[in-house]
Amino acid sequence: MQKNATDIQGIPFYPTTIKEFVHQELKERIDEEKQTFIVTANPEIVEYARVHEDYRNMILQADYIVPDGIGIIIASKILNKPLKERVTGFDMMHEFFKMDTKRPLRVYMLGAEEEVIVAAAKKVTEMYPQIELVGYHNGFFDLEDEELAAGMAALEPDIILLGMGFPRQEKWIIKYRRKFRKGLFIGIGGSFDVLAGKLNRAPDIWIKLNLEWLYRLLQQPSRWRRMIALPLFLLRIIKQKITNP
Repeated sequence: MQKNATDIQGIPFYPTTIKEFVHQELKERIDEEKQTFIVTANPEIVEYARVHEDYRNMILQADYIVPDGIGIIIASKILNKPLKERVTGFDMMHEFFKMDTKRPLRVYMLGAEEEVIVAAAKKVTEMYPQIELVGYHNGFFDLEDEELAAGMAALEPDIILLGMGFPRQEKWIIKYRRKFRKGLFIGIGGSFDVLAGKLNRAPDIWIKLNLEWLYRLLQQPSRWRRMIALPLFLLRIIKQKITNP
């Protein structure tokens, strides 16, 4: 467990802010070519890890687990170990692209549908011409495809962004990260869909009111079953608080 981590249902969350995390801690690791595995976890991921021990063991191998989801922030406050702020995959992705590194940042994007990843890659090169987008590939491939991983490793990216959703993106990282000499590996869920314009990011006012989850649900009503995880998660947090006051 990371120093000063906040334990939420046995998952150690790293207390940090996006700016501090990306532009200080992770920048140093990238400059020093240290391999890094980051999990951005929300209540749904915590609940999934609770009932799937293999997945739980995977994410506990991460160098950092950060709070992506207002439910995690609420839980940390209930437990009197408040985390500083949400550290979302989407926001970190943009901060990575702005990072002032010793040399041009080499990025690989893996995930989403073919038309989405193509559009997202085009957007990145237009918005951030200072980075080197060394490659991209859609997320519809066999996880046993070792040639894809070997080809990616040969490009020596500094950051590998995986937008395949959990648990698939973490399974890929655990399976193939050892093929890479260096690299920061991070699962960012549906961020490529937003970057490509397939989905809209919630307006600032919705984010400030902690209603981004509702905005996304309105865009994707089929997600309602997944939202059931949040009240169940908070009930477990209350029980954890009562058991360990």
